[in-house]
Amino acid sequence: MKLYLVRHGQTDWNIGKQAQGVADIELNATGIAQAEALKDRIAAEGLQFDYVYASPLRRAKKTAQIITNDRPDIIYNDLLIERSYGDLEGKIVDWDNLGVDDLDIRQNTDIYGLEPIQAVLARSKSFLDDLLSRHASEPDARILVVAHGTLLKTLHYNIIGYTPDTNLRGFHLDNCELVEYSI
Repeated sequence: MKLYLVRHGQTDWNIGKQAQGVADIELNATGIAQAEALKDRIAAEGLQFDYVYASPLRRAKKTAQIITNDRPDIIYNDLLIERSYGDLEGKIVDWDNLGVDDLDIRQNTDIYGLEPIQAVLARSKSFLDDLLSRHASEPDARILVVAHGTLLKTLHYNIIGYTPDTNLRGFHLDNCELVEYSI
């Protein structure tokens, strides 16, 4: 099966470098243009998807709708919602001077009300396990998932594998970036 991951288009909070987790922020004009460009690229490459899953948060939902030409059967799944940044939501955060590494699997911090990274890893693993179970009889299925940066980071590591020593900062998706996996 082919799995395609896409991070939502740009928002004003992306530009402002504000922590954007469960806050339901809209795409900005650039984000809409990024999604339109990705839609054109997908069409030019002849990519077609048997199933489309997306986070129900507006920025991911709108991105999925644009890149699939308002496909009516998009499956919105709460497991794909971004990591909660707790008290840091909407704030400009100096992640290098937070006092802890918010992506360190061993530290697994919940400082400032952050959703611990192990919880995000477990949530994305639940989504992946459900996806694999649901489509087990379709080895040639092509599945698109539109979600958020940290959630997709954890999904990536659930696909390729990780250990407690894995540097989760080693994978990053830009807005409207598409990556493909064979799983």
